[in-house]
Amino acid sequence: MTTMRGFRRGGLAVTLSAVMGCASAPPPPPVVAAPPPPPPRPKLAVASELGQIDEGATKKTFERVSAGLMGCYTSGLSHLEYMAGDVKFYLRVKPDGHLRWVYLEESSLGDRDTETCMLGVLSSASWPLPEGGEAEVHHGLSFDAPPGVRPPTAWSADRVTPGVTQKSTAASACKQHGSAPFRVTAYVAGAKGAGHVIAAGAAAPSAPAAADVDCLLGVVGSLKLPSPGSYPAKVSFSL
Repeated sequence: MTTMRGFRRGGLAVTLSAVMGCASAPPPPPVVAAPPPPPPRPKLAVASELGQIDEGATKKTFERVSAGLMGCYTSGLSHLEYMAGDVKFYLRVKPDGHLRWVYLEESSLGDRDTETCMLGVLSSASWPLPEGGEAEVHHGLSFDAPPGVRPPTAWSADRVTPGVTQKSTAASACKQHGSAPFRVTAYVAGAKGAGHVIAAGAAAPSAPAAADVDCLLGVVGSLKLPSPGSYPAKVSFSL
């Protein structure tokens, strides 16, 4: 009897232990597969349109052509003894050292013949070979009138506004490569021929637009402007 009761108690203990063991060990959660990694992004290739050009070699080239540029200026003084001003050239140098284009992005000389002569000097020069593609060069120069020469009377742009406005349609017709304004500098006659344009030059807003300068200066040459008095005047304005 004692043995049987003990067996039952043991059997009960074993049974409870099995049940409790099942309750404390729940089944593991289902395994979820990891999402596949995203495809690699394509590498971006960055290309530069412009190359590099040796600054020192470029400066030496300008030094070599300085006599030619001064020759252009001296020649211009033969008909404009008071001509003076600043110029800034824009050059695009090809990999072979020749120029794709050259034009004046700034100029206050006021004489197209002199400006054209200078552009020709730069075009005929041999330039350093750029690396990595074509290269841009910007270079400025200043020209002072000879000592003792009286400068022209300085005019503000509003002095010529009425005459320029009258020619706005003709000026627009000249702009075949865009409508951006050109910066024009002109000399206006005094005394005999008063109010007429003696000479004019211009800076272009872009390389393509440089082809429109001659047409535009033809319009400037036909302007009827006020008389500056007994001595010529110099004026810069946008057109």
